[in-house]
Amino acid sequence: MKELLDMLNRAGALQHEGRPFAVGTVVRIGGSTYRRPGARMLVAEDGRRWGTVSGGCLEGEVAQRALHVLETSRPELLPFDLDDDDLIFGFGTGCNGVAHVLLEPVPVEGRASPIDLLNRCVEDRHTGLLATVIDVEPGLQDSLARHLLLLDDGSLHGDLEGSPLFERVRDHARHVMAEHAASSDPYVWETQRYTLDAGKAEVLYERVLPPVRLVIFGEGHDVGPLVRFAAGLGWRVQVVGRKPAAELQERFPDAEAWTYLMHPEDAPKHVTVDSRTAVLVMNHTYLRDRRLLQTLLQATPLRYIGMLGPRERTARIITEVEMNQPLTDDQRARIYGPIGLDIGTETPEEIALATLAEVQAVLHGRPAGFLREREAPIHGGRAGLPTTISSWP
Repeated sequence: MKELLDMLNRAGALQHEGRPFAVGTVVRIGGSTYRRPGARMLVAEDGRRWGTVSGGCLEGEVAQRALHVLETSRPELLPFDLDDDDLIFGFGTGCNGVAHVLLEPVPVEGRASPIDLLNRCVEDRHTGLLATVIDVEPGLQDSLARHLLLLDDGSLHGDLEGSPLFERVRDHARHVMAEHAASSDPYVWETQRYTLDAGKAEVLYERVLPPVRLVIFGEGHDVGPLVRFAAGLGWRVQVVGRKPAAELQERFPDAEAWTYLMHPEDAPKHVTVDSRTAVLVMNHTYLRDRRLLQTLLQATPLRYIGMLGPRERTARIITEVEMNQPLTDDQRARIYGPIGLDIGTETPEEIALATLAEVQAVLHGRPAGFLREREAPIHGGRAGLPTTISSWP
């Protein structure tokens, strides 16, 4: 997420200066590759670039082709063979795969910028399903690199309307969005092929999630590393404490928001949560933490509520909360205390590392074990070698 946020910020600066740029997106992969579909890089007209589409072996070639795309103002699909024996692109990377990269110039009159569409998800905190036409036959050439973005509120955005592909893409986008609505996997993507009277086309569908929002209730010395580390991951951090917002901002400048809260029961008025939000309760005040936990459990759909402190302290708080309202199994499952993974922590920085790793695992539905013991592929199933439209049966 941090890479995407940095790229969007750079793109925003270039747009503000009126400078064109190209966006390169991995749209097909096969075999073993470093990046998955949806990985992007940005190339400015002066050759500067941000982001990656490979392990380092393709970026130079993509940047060169991007300059050509900026000259012609036409999108281009680039196939790359990452096999070790490929003397041009392989460089002995050990990837043994194939990657196809779609290059798009921005801006182009009458075209929607993929950057603007991604920003709708990131800045407005929407889950979206972005469909991109990645390959076409000549009869559908005008549809190449057009986009349709379906947001979780049902609204549609982009520049695909008017294309012969529009209705099919819209309907399948709705299907994919509904199918994965309950999934915590941050990487949901697929490609679909279509045969129309005007010709054949292939479309990439990818789910776009907003950044993780971390809300920290507390203002102690142990909050600082959590704020810094989380901000470094590209998470949106809000610090909520009993000190004035200006003082919280001075102490934790890497956060995005600072909130003064006198009464824990008022937390829902000051904190907006969604499925990508995690909360840490670390006020170092027993009664305040208890009141806050009770409020959060009853008033919010949080998937992760972390309780700082020993196991016995958290257990006692839960017992007292249940005196007023019995907890369901689902509510109990959302409470994590002590917080963090068991990696041998002692210092505030080590605890922050273990805590954020636990939040990452919970929000993405992973067990947080050793990767060497994982039998399934780390990044999902391995795809077969992709083919261009010209080689379709």
